[in-house]
Amino acid sequence: MQFALTVPTVSDRVAQSVVKLMIEPTLDPIFHDDSYGYRPGKSAKQAIAVTRTRCWKYDWVVEFDIKAAFDQIDHALLLKAVRHHIKEGWILLYIERWLTAPFETAEGASLPRMRGTPQGGVVSPILMNLFMHYAFDSWMQRTWPQSPFARYADDAVVHCRSLAQAQAVMQAIEVRLAECGLTMHPEKSKIVYCKDGKRTGTYPNVQFTFLGFTFRPRRALSKHRRLFTSFLPAVSNDALKRMRQVVRSWRMHRRTPATLDELAQQCNTTIQGWWNYYGAFYRTAMHSLFGYIDLRLMRWARRKYKGLRQHKRRSAEWLRKMKRVHPRLFVHWRVVGVAVG
Repeated sequence: MQFALTVPTVSDRVAQSVVKLMIEPTLDPIFHDDSYGYRPGKSAKQAIAVTRTRCWKYDWVVEFDIKAAFDQIDHALLLKAVRHHIKEGWILLYIERWLTAPFETAEGASLPRMRGTPQGGVVSPILMNLFMHYAFDSWMQRTWPQSPFARYADDAVVHCRSLAQAQAVMQAIEVRLAECGLTMHPEKSKIVYCKDGKRTGTYPNVQFTFLGFTFRPRRALSKHRRLFTSFLPAVSNDALKRMRQVVRSWRMHRRTPATLDELAQQCNTTIQGWWNYYGAFYRTAMHSLFGYIDLRLMRWARRKYKGLRQHKRRSAEWLRKMKRVHPRLFVHWRVVGVAVG
C-alpha cells in the first residue's frame, strides 16, 4: 500500500487550527495522565523521567511501537469517538472531510483515503491521541491496572513485575491493537529486563530505546559517592548519529571567511536545543558529540590559519587556548565537565 504526506492548504491549516482550539479543551481533560505526546503541559522529557523512575520499581518492560499508526487509524472507530465528545455539526463535517480527503501518490495519481489521519495536519495529533485513548490507554487502565505505562503518540512502554506478566501483557496488547486495526511493529517491540546491580538474572534483552533515549545498565554514583550499576536513560546511538550528520552538514571547514564568534552564533541554537533535551538525563553521554564538534572546529582552524595547517597537535592546542580565553563562546564549552545526571 502506498502512503503520502498530505500537505494541507493554507485555508485548511487555518481551519484545522480553529478546530483544534475548539476541541482541545473538551478532549484533553479526558486523556490519560501518562499520555505525553502533543498535549499542553506534557512533554517527551516527562515521559522519560517517569519511565526512569518506574524502571527502578518494576523489573520488566514491554516496549512496543505501532507500525504506520497515523496511516492505519480506522475512520469509523475514530469518528465514533469524535461524535461521542464533540456535538458541533460543522466541526464533525470538517473532521470527516479532512480524514477522507484524497492524497496524491509519487506518480501523481489521486487516491481516496480509506484509513489514517493526514500527517502534516494541525488537527491530526489530537485525533491520534483520541483514537489511542480508547484503543490503548483506557483499555490498559481497565485490563491491566497493575501495569503502569507511558505513551507518546504511537510509541509506548509498559512496566511489569514478572516475565510471565510481561509476556501476557505483550500478547494482550498485540491482540487489542489488531482489534482496532493496528499492528504491533515486530522489530521495534520486545520484552526487556531492567538489569541493575541488584537484579542479577540473565536475559537476552536488557535495554530499550524510547523517545531518543536508550535505557540500559549504567554506572552511577550514589549519594554516598560510591559507584554502582543502575538502569538509566541516556541519549541513544541513533540520536547521536543523527546529530553528527547535522554537524557535518554545517560544513564548518568550508566557512573559513567566518570568525569563531560567527560560527558560535550559527551553531549555538541547535546545540542548545540538543543539550536541553538529551542533556536532561545522564549528561556525560553527550560528551562524544561535543568532542566531534570540537574536531570539526579544529579542522576549520587548520584551513583558516596557515600556521595550523598540517599540524593537528597545534590545532588542539589552539582549541584549548580558545576554551580558556572564551569558555562560554560555544554552548558545549560551557557544559562539558558537568557531572553525570
